[in-house]
Amino acid sequence: MIYSNSNTGTNFIDISDFPFGKNGMQFPVVSLFSGAGGLDIGLEEAGFHTAVCVEYDADCRETLRLNRPEWKLFEDGLKVEKGKMRPRVPGDIRDIGVDELLKFSNLKKGQASLVVGGAPCQPFSNIGKKLGKNDEKNGDLFLEFVRMVKGVEPEAFIFENVVGITQQKHSDVIEYMVSKFKGLGYGISYTVLNAANYGVPQRRERFFLIGIKGVENPAFPFPTHFKDDKSYDNFIKDLEVFPVKKFKKWVSVKDAFKRIPKNPERRSDFALMNISEPVVKRMTYISQGENFKVLPMKLRPDCWKSGKHQGNDTFGRLIADLPSVTIRTAAYNPAKGQYIHPFENRGLSTVEMAALQSFPFSWCFKSKGREKITLVSGGRQIGNAVPPVLAQALGAAIKKQIWAKRSKSSQKQPELVEVN
Repeated sequence: MIYSNSNTGTNFIDISDFPFGKNGMQFPVVSLFSGAGGLDIGLEEAGFHTAVCVEYDADCRETLRLNRPEWKLFEDGLKVEKGKMRPRVPGDIRDIGVDELLKFSNLKKGQASLVVGGAPCQPFSNIGKKLGKNDEKNGDLFLEFVRMVKGVEPEAFIFENVVGITQQKHSDVIEYMVSKFKGLGYGISYTVLNAANYGVPQRRERFFLIGIKGVENPAFPFPTHFKDDKSYDNFIKDLEVFPVKKFKKWVSVKDAFKRIPKNPERRSDFALMNISEPVVKRMTYISQGENFKVLPMKLRPDCWKSGKHQGNDTFGRLIADLPSVTIRTAAYNPAKGQYIHPFENRGLSTVEMAALQSFPFSWCFKSKGREKITLVSGGRQIGNAVPPVLAQALGAAIKKQIWAKRSKSSQKQPELVEVN
């Protein structure tokens, strides 16, 4: 069943009856900007199969190699050009041809079910310079995503980025992508999804642009979780048809931490920030949901005394009974947000960060050339990832629509013409 919002025109498809499971060899995925694999392992649970990964970060590539050795990583450091070999940076999508990527993944044009990826979000993030497409380092990478979709010709695609990309100053980026993809025959939809509404223990909002060939206005997954009845009622009030009321409550920080296996510090991807005694003392003053603003002035560092340049969640303590705030790349550092442990006077470990991102505990993060992960590398890999459980819901929504389209197509019988 598809439900349409009469105000925004956004469609949502019910995924409650979807048969989740790893049974998708017939649904191959070309994964761009793969990162630590969050989007891909979520799609795997929706029955897709990652045929090839492209990733620039060497630590992320080690994580992918460790956890899914069967996934093909395109990291060739040499390129043949005009009959000569030249070096290139492994995983740099700007220097990878569509044809060589398809050959490496044993796919032909039109055989991939999905092209997916979240181009580096820093150019569009609300934290940073917000240069958008004018960012010299990464501002043009959305063009590479368009180039790959055009060349691979998948049945569908998923493009992910930060909410900041929806700001008016970046509107030409979205307009360009929509125009190009529609010209390639894709029906296009885009919206902002909150990961907490799909069972992720984190209130993380992200922009998604999806396209499916032959589907005019592709639908996003209907939320499976809500904060409460009021939130549910607010969501459905503008729907053209009301669904049967069925939803689960948001998954909380406390719920997520209860699921962490014992002795997480023994894992090779466990890292925790060392906190000095004066900082620990400050933490004792802060209750759940509070931040540095409750500290006595004598305990505040000088930069916190005016409070002018600090966010509302700086040096805040997580609320145990709610999903966490957005887990960013430095969520291990309590000074960077609402990242003080809800019950203990310390920051979050990388294992706790991964739990709040909904990574399975079987997934292990890796730093290249090291036995133990570094705090910075772990934070970067985890904080930049698409939550797997959110990706799983997206995959289910797109797969249901692909199934429906294929079923409709197969039912169309060719017209018989009598020949005299």
